[in-house]
Amino acid sequence: MRSRSAAGSLLIAWLVAGCSMLADAPPAEPQPCGEVYGTQRCLAMTDEAASRSGHTRDDVAAIDIIPIPMEHNGELFTLSGGAITVRLTLTDGTKREAVMCGGVSMSPACMDVQRLEARSSVAEGGGYHDVPCPDGSPPHSCGSPLPSLEPAAIAAARPLSVGRFGIPIDHIGAYEVPLGEASLPNGVATVASFAFADTWPLDVSLREGVAQINLRSVEPDGKPFQNYFDHGWRPGVERVEAVLEFEVLWFEKGAVLGIRDVIVR
Repeated sequence: MRSRSAAGSLLIAWLVAGCSMLADAPPAEPQPCGEVYGTQRCLAMTDEAASRSGHTRDDVAAIDIIPIPMEHNGELFTLSGGAITVRLTLTDGTKREAVMCGGVSMSPACMDVQRLEARSSVAEGGGYHDVPCPDGSPPHSCGSPLPSLEPAAIAAARPLSVGRFGIPIDHIGAYEVPLGEASLPNGVATVASFAFADTWPLDVSLREGVAQINLRSVEPDGKPFQNYFDHGWRPGVERVEAVLEFEVLWFEKGAVLGIRDVIVR
């Protein structure tokens, strides 16, 4: 058995030799996206890359993947999770490059299976229940739980429930779509959620594949629903409007984004 120091020396020598061979190897040629990834992932990559320069997929003639200069058994490294450089050739002949999917990005351009994500401003893990503490303060010293809900306020509250809702898509850019109003007992939001009618529609593309339902108080003294503790407790009920927010990168004429199962209470 070799000593640890000997094994370490062999590893270092192997790494140095490997790096030297990689440095001497010619860069791999770009490959058409369709030869590396599936059709829907390539379209998602096209939408993301094109939007960075104010274009849409309709302005793109070709998309190529520029691989890192490394191979394994003759195949390019194209696994999810690593940074990817794409090169777009626009219809006027100009080229644009974009780097995506580095770090922990989970946009459709970086996923093997594309699907839309329904987010909520009051979901668990979304920040609504985070305890606000000044820097250096121990968690137990701030963010005391709010008083219990009043039975009368619970009885007076009116939830919002929408089975299905179609949103006509007619422009590129940001959307803010009112879904309806609800009243919350003592101003405390418990649920604000929705789902997509189609997990991956082919006639519309959303930035990062995301839409989010947000709550906005319609009371004159209402506070933002960004944090349970900061918003606070109030007597009676608080009227709110539910709004769906998203950004469209590309769409076909006549596209409708279908959502379902809207619940606010």
